[in-house]
Amino acid sequence: MIRVFGRRNSSNAAKVFWLLDEIGQDYELVPTGRGFAPTDTPKFLAMNPHGKVPVLQDGDAVVWESNTVLRYLASRFRAAGLWPDDLALRARVDGWMDWASISLAPPLTRLRKARAAGKVEDADLPAVIAAFALLDGQIGRTGAFIAGSALSLADITAAPSVHRWSLLAGDRPALPNLDTYAARLDAFPGYRRHIASLN
Repeated sequence: MIRVFGRRNSSNAAKVFWLLDEIGQDYELVPTGRGFAPTDTPKFLAMNPHGKVPVLQDGDAVVWESNTVLRYLASRFRAAGLWPDDLALRARVDGWMDWASISLAPPLTRLRKARAAGKVEDADLPAVIAAFALLDGQIGRTGAFIAGSALSLADITAAPSVHRWSLLAGDRPALPNLDTYAARLDAFPGYRRHIASLN
């Protein structure tokens, strides 16, 4: 059976849990990371030298980095609807996956951490707003999901940030496409189970 080393309150692990639900794949969760089993032991570092979760173990295969885990699972279980076989379509999904991890999530994470620490300056707020405004425009162009008309790995990757945008206090610009998109994601049981529970 597949084993996932991670924790329910990790946004990167939550993406993996949602995909596993989406493809109907059973797995064993090995609670690991902050508040659970440590990630700095020789045994864990032998699996992931960066000491981060999630890590997926599938027989002899050990896979780390959440986007890589998503791609591995989509390929392993032939989830072409979520990660297309057509290389051009796949590249579109990949591009938005990487954008969500590189340009969408980091400024939002920094902003949330700064606010949690009681800092009053919002140095990352303009970057956060710009990223979500861009996403709003993309949803407006596709009319449904990030990379097209159907759910893909791009949406699963961006979902934790989309959820946390809705939790962000203070004035935010109106982004109606994004609001509709968030409601669309909420129709998926895996989103509600693994993403909507994140704080």
